[in-house]
Amino acid sequence: MPIAVRPLRLAALALLLALGGPGSARAQPAPPPSTLEPVETVASICGTREITIADMRWPSASILAHIHQIILAGELGCETRIVDGDTASTGSSMATTQQPAIAPEMWISRIPEIWNSATLAGSVRPVANTYLGGPMEGWFIPKFLADEHPELAKAEQLFDMRGLFGEIGKSRFVSCPPDWACSVINRNLVRALRLHIIFKIEEPANRFELDQLLSDAISRRQRAVFYYWQPNAAISQFGLRSIELGLFNPDAWPCLGMAECETPLASAFPAEPVVIAIASWLQEEAPIVVDYLQQSIMPLEEMNRLLAQLSEEGGTPEGVAREFYETRQELWSKWLPASLN
Repeated sequence: MPIAVRPLRLAALALLLALGGPGSARAQPAPPPSTLEPVETVASICGTREITIADMRWPSASILAHIHQIILAGELGCETRIVDGDTASTGSSMATTQQPAIAPEMWISRIPEIWNSATLAGSVRPVANTYLGGPMEGWFIPKFLADEHPELAKAEQLFDMRGLFGEIGKSRFVSCPPDWACSVINRNLVRALRLHIIFKIEEPANRFELDQLLSDAISRRQRAVFYYWQPNAAISQFGLRSIELGLFNPDAWPCLGMAECETPLASAFPAEPVVIAIASWLQEEAPIVVDYLQQSIMPLEEMNRLLAQLSEEGGTPEGVAREFYETRQELWSKWLPASLN
């Protein structure tokens, strides 16, 4: 679908009329150069190069790529193109060739050598966090339980509020598959918070079974605790609400990852940095675009909703991005620099 380009700005039109546009009866003399306000052109906003945006092949990154393409083209008038990528190859390409110009969802801890080398060289820069709000992974409870007991906001409260979850020792804690690292961490966290006497830990065989356990528990309105991560369609589909695990404790973390951790201590999962990365030429040639990207932090709750929409029959990243653009202007309009509003 072609992307509509925003009409000429009122400032430019006013200047054209002041100078005597086509068909005017008599051209008016131009004011002295010192009093002329600069007129923003596509080149001054977008630079002189095509702006390429990395589609990192997983759903959330693909949606973000299309959202940024639509807004940069439709609102700023930039020439944009989406290109395929993945974390390692995109990071390397941005560092060596300055392409793509934008990677909207770069998980930098997964390519530390590439990322650190590129940022030290000044060829790649993080301009903002990709997401806002909530943990990237952690513990969740059903929405109906959170609505009934809004005071239940922290994992440390689960022990004192154990009566909410049914029979002691048989209440459900749905963890992750036993061959995932989070299964060991969750077992130790449960012990650290004295919850092993309350909850029976269930470790599904795979991701499909995990989602099935979630679906069954929610449909039966069971009061349970779940491990999960975001952005993820399941958070929106199942109506999960995060509960705080406290601060990340770097001293406690090594033991939490050990199957034989003797004295586990509570800790949140470590924050995994996810950033909007740009090639350095964009900062130099198109600072207005960079200003936009610095504001375009996507709420996790919104992305979870978009991912749930994508999972519906016929959903595509392009279609979800277009729907976001057409119906969520109150959100994305705040990303635009004030000079363009």
